[in-house]
Amino acid sequence: MAFEFTGKIDSATFVDRENTIIEVLFKREDELYVYHLPVDYGAADFQGFISEWSMEAVERETRVSRRLEDEAFDKLIQGRVAEELAKGQRLLDEQDKRRYAIANREMDIYKKKLEADVDKTDKERYQLADAYKKQLEAEVDKTDKERYELVENYKKKLEADADEIDKERYELAEKYKQDLENKVDKNEQERIELWRLNNPISTPGVVPADLLMNADKFNDNKNFLFDLKLAMFEDPTIVAVKDKATKLSIRKAKSIYEVLEIYCKIKRLQVE
Repeated sequence: MAFEFTGKIDSATFVDRENTIIEVLFKREDELYVYHLPVDYGAADFQGFISEWSMEAVERETRVSRRLEDEAFDKLIQGRVAEELAKGQRLLDEQDKRRYAIANREMDIYKKKLEADVDKTDKERYQLADAYKKQLEAEVDKTDKERYELVENYKKKLEADADEIDKERYELAEKYKQDLENKVDKNEQERIELWRLNNPISTPGVVPADLLMNADKFNDNKNFLFDLKLAMFEDPTIVAVKDKATKLSIRKAKSIYEVLEIYCKIKRLQVE
């Protein structure tokens, strides 16, 4: 999500000693604008900010800014002290010298104490913020892990249900296919028997065993070709064939030579 400072940040510093508000300076059409951003890791604008500007950079710039402010303050204080000393020197030079020395010494002590207090406070606040950040990250990681595990478990359950449904459908399809094949085989056998009853061989003196000597003579004899196919289907080699397509090719053969070619191919495969 884009905010008015996105991609335009010039600088960012804490504006309060508690480090809870960040003053973001950003450029727009060569002019600087201010955006006061609360330190809230759950807020969208804060997340957008830290995605392109680190908290370490904010702390670094803040330290520099505060040091410059302290130096300016020191100069102001020192200027005022010098001014007062100049006035005092006109009245009592020796007395003013002693007072200036005392004031300067006390100022140094006070300054060091202030700096120590500020450093200690900043360090403690930084540690608290860092600990809170780590706590939030740990909670987010835990939540993400739990959600991922829930999604994975649900996905596995869906896959298992789908596999079970596919297995049942496959078994039903296989049973239906087998029933159809059995029905087709039964109908085919009934048609063969009916054909034999209605179409007796016109040359009862010739049987399939005479084929090699009379192949050309009976190649166009449909009744003889039909009986030849029946003889093949009674052959144990053909009976043992499980491939429906192979048996169908025998049934569809148009001549003695074609059906013999298929028959010989099956025989060779059995021998090999």
